Amino acid sequence: MATTTPVSTAQTVALQRIAAGISLLIAVLYGLIWAGVLTVVTEAEVGELGILGIAGLVFLALAALLWRFASRILWVATAVLQVGMIWMYVAIGAERDPAFEVWGITIRVAQVALIGVLIALIVRTTRQRKRA
Repeated sequence: MATTTPVSTAQTVALQRIAAGISLLIAVLYGLIWAGVLTVVTEAEVGELGILGIAGLVFLALAALLWRFASRILWVATAVLQVGMIWMYVAIGAERDPAFEVWGITIRVAQVALIGVLIALIVRTTRQRKRA
């Protein structure tokens, strides 16, 4: 009887936890910007930063999903979402003066790290399934 390698190995779970932690960090940063604790490049009107509060909640939910579920569909969708958000930040930044601020760049660096971990998860589980 052939043995199969389980997809949920300790290393895969560790990568999931790292991805969830990065998502939680991004959620906290968005929340702090929304709350006015961290300042962004321009003064915002009341309610203008509401989208950042929503982004914080989305990343908080995403952290819970990444912690709980080992799903390549979730990982691919999350990576694609990150690429879209990074692209939007750069596109919108071109219209501002100055174009970028430290917290926005910090979030983008975290998003790139998240993409890297997600790619590692996708590659790892794909290889495990092919071996099984």
